[in-house]
Parts: sequence; C-alpha cells; structure tokens
Amino acid sequence: MSNTAVVLKAPDMEDPAAGIEVKEIEKPSNLGPKEVLCQMRMRPINPADIFSLMGVYPGFDCSDCNKEGTDVVPGLEGVGVVEDVGEGVSLSKGQRVVGIPFPSVEKGNGTWQKYIVAKEDDLFPVPDSISDEHAAQFYINPVTCVGMLDELSIPQGEYLLQTAAGSVLGRMLIQICKYKGIKTINVVRREEQAQEILDIGGDHVIVSQDGSSIQDKVMEITGGKGAYAAVECVGGTVFKGCASSLRASGTILIYGAMSSLEMTVAIPDVLFRGVTVRGFWLIPYFVHASVEKKRAMCNEIATMMEQGIIVPYAGKVFPLEDVAKAIAHATAHARGGKVLLSS
Repeated sequence: MSNTAVVLKAPDMEDPAAGIEVKEIEKPSNLGPKEVLCQMRMRPINPADIFSLMGVYPGFDCSDCNKEGTDVVPGLEGVGVVEDVGEGVSLSKGQRVVGIPFPSVEKGNGTWQKYIVAKEDDLFPVPDSISDEHAAQFYINPVTCVGMLDELSIPQGEYLLQTAAGSVLGRMLIQICKYKGIKTINVVRREEQAQEILDIGGDHVIVSQDGSSIQDKVMEITGGKGAYAAVECVGGTVFKGCASSLRASGTILIYGAMSSLEMTVAIPDVLFRGVTVRGFWLIPYFVHASVEKKRAMCNEIATMMEQGIIVPYAGKVFPLEDVAKAIAHATAHARGGKVLLSS
C-alpha cells in the first residue's frame, strides 16, 4: 500500500512551498522491536515547519534532500492512530498517539505523510476527550510553555512579560499562567488584539510596534518593580524594551525571531542590574530529558487540555494534498488559529 507524503526536494528561502512535492512513497513495513506504525490524522503547520522548508531550522535534518532514492518528509508534530505494532509494544491498535517527538527531529522523517514509524518511548497516548485538532498541537507549543515556566520559576502573584501574545503559543501561555497563579503582561502589535487577550485571561495588554513604550507601561503596571521575568520571540528593539522592563536580576528567555535575527539590549540592564539573557529551544530541553520527565510533563499537559485549561487555538483545516495552499494561509498576516493538515 502506498503512503501519501509531502516530500521536500530542495529548501527555498524565498518561497517555502516551492521545494515540496506531494507524492506516493512506500508505506513503512517490517516493524522492529518496540516500533509502532502510526496512521497520521492531523498535523499543524508551525513556524518551525516553515523554517524547515526554508532549510534554516536546525531541528530538522534536510541534508538528504538531493540524494537519489531518498524522500525527506517535513512535519514536527501531529496526532495519529496506532495501526500496527512490533514486538514488545504495550500500545493497542486503534489508540491515538502523539509524538514526543516523532523521528522528524533527527531523521527528516516527519509527520506530513499518511504513515510514520516511531519508537514506543517516543509516543504518548492521547485521552479520548482531546480532539484531533487539539491533540495535533500537543507537543511544540505546550511543552515550550511549560518548559519556559519551569526554567523561570515565577512565584504566584508575580508578573511574566511576553511578546507576540496574540500568537497560538502566546495565548496558550496566558492560559497556563492563569491556572498557575502567575499574572501576565502581554505585548501585541495590533490594537484589535488587545480585547481578545483580555478575554482569554491576560491581565494587562501593551500595544507596541517597536518596543519603545513597553518599559514605561510595565513600570506603571508593577508599581515600579518591573516584571519578574520575560519571554520574547520578536527580536530587534522589542527585545530591548522587554529587558529594560525586568526587575533587577530578572531573566528574559528568547525563544524565537519573528521579526529579526538580531536583538538590541541596553548594556546597563545586563551590567548593572544583573538582567540575564538566555535562549530557550525545545529540542535540547525536551529531547534529551529522561523518559520519566517526558511522561510527567505530558501527563500534566494532557490533564490541562482535558480540563479546558489549555485550549489550543485551531484554525483552518486543509487536506494533506493541498499543502501548498495551507502554507500560503499559514504564512499570511493575521491568519487566526493554527493551520492544520488532515488525512
């Protein structure tokens, strides 16, 4: 039986969809011990997937793109159903699972195909109460949110400052912080986003294009204390506005580069106020964690999803075969929720 797949033939910096092809490849067979064959149902298009298609994401191996007889499939996460199992597997056929992560992270064997093989230890069973649209977004954004909060250890009642608060991840972070008793100051670029953020539980919203107004408004909100910590994914001068808004000895995590691959920081914030600047990347944080830690974090995320604490922002669903249209929609301005590919 064939396997419908999106194959990356050549990365393209200008047009992420230009280097892909939808084709039929061989369906995986001959499972080894502890291996599971999954029939994928749904997968999101994340910024990391777009960077993968451009050839610039270090968490996706596309080095074999041009090799004869090799099919490199993108896609870093998704939800599927167990179709077959190898020796020693405890999962049952028909069980829905997500990857934590799937082998796309290290082998270029991603979720944008109908069938994928993964080790049982790299799979997590999804409770029936979680929809496919939400389960497809189980890994990258929720683990990033929980991981960053774990790194920052923000006490209840203190403020977290975040940029891109209107993004799918930003909205999810607001939900988790509200559940954990952490207050949020949320930076967005468009005025029309402000009420949306307040409606989902954000405590305060700052509208800023370049970061110039962030410090004054944060100090006003916090009574001059500054935010306890910050997470930032825009870069440029916005980063400077956030770093200057922190308490002395506060930490700011940079986890993305939505507007610039460079960031500006005021030297006195680091030199005299002891502000710490660190990066947070999901791959080394989670992939190299013990199986026990992965399971504990996934159980926490599943519980929050089941209880409606985390409600992933799902957007338009496209058939896998319409991946080019889906990519165009996913990269459009103000597109709404997460774009999904179904099969």
